[in-house]
Amino acid sequence: MIKELFETTPLTNQEKRIVEYIQQFPECIINHNAKELAELTSVSSPTIIRLTKKLGFHGYPDFQLTYVKEYNLHHQSNIQLSQDSSIDDIIQALPQIYNHVFIETQQLMKKETFIRTINYMLQAKQIDFYANDNNYSEVQSACLKLNTIGIHAQAFNTLSQHYVETFKAQDVLSFVVSHSGKNQTMVDAAYYLRKKRSRVIAITGILDPTLSLICNESLYIDASLHHLPSSIMLYGLSIHYILDILIITLMQKKIKLPY
Repeated sequence: MIKELFETTPLTNQEKRIVEYIQQFPECIINHNAKELAELTSVSSPTIIRLTKKLGFHGYPDFQLTYVKEYNLHHQSNIQLSQDSSIDDIIQALPQIYNHVFIETQQLMKKETFIRTINYMLQAKQIDFYANDNNYSEVQSACLKLNTIGIHAQAFNTLSQHYVETFKAQDVLSFVVSHSGKNQTMVDAAYYLRKKRSRVIAITGILDPTLSLICNESLYIDASLHHLPSSIMLYGLSIHYILDILIITLMQKKIKLPY
């Protein structure tokens, strides 16, 4: 996650120098506080703190804690896949890579957001999912599971304004899925739904806040690119993980509910 933040966040020249130092000496965050890192990079301590806040952290300790977790995670095993990897290499490596995706997704989770979302799902008469491309198959699977436990759910790959006009906003909970956070079709869908005062939950990555800023709540996925070589994406695993947490919790709650 931090690697992607370094690459996608607009930085000043001083901030770029700090990032370059961190990339050159990856253990510096583990071994030094903000004041010491400032001295090593010839900047002021407030510059270090401003950088961490620009990256989305509460301050240097918050950044340092996340950095150390990611550093340890990526050094637990030496996963190397390339065009020369054999079938045996792939068989051995994929479970470790999948586990990394789950752990990084877990680190992005906020329990309070899940609790609120589950309560919204229990209150809603209808649950709608909006997604396209690879994400659409994930939400179709979620709809099947929800309908199996008696929760009416359906999936769309685009928004129908006519359909939205037919329901009461308080009756429908909508999930809008975009791993990038900037898919224009999904952003437009979320905007229109919020304009109609419907409650909307984003399932999205953290690198672009466009979708999150529109929605009532956001459940964050690991949409990073570093897990595998070439263009293979594993964010579907992260989406599946989040949806199954919601569905399994709902199953347990519905078993306990009196009828």
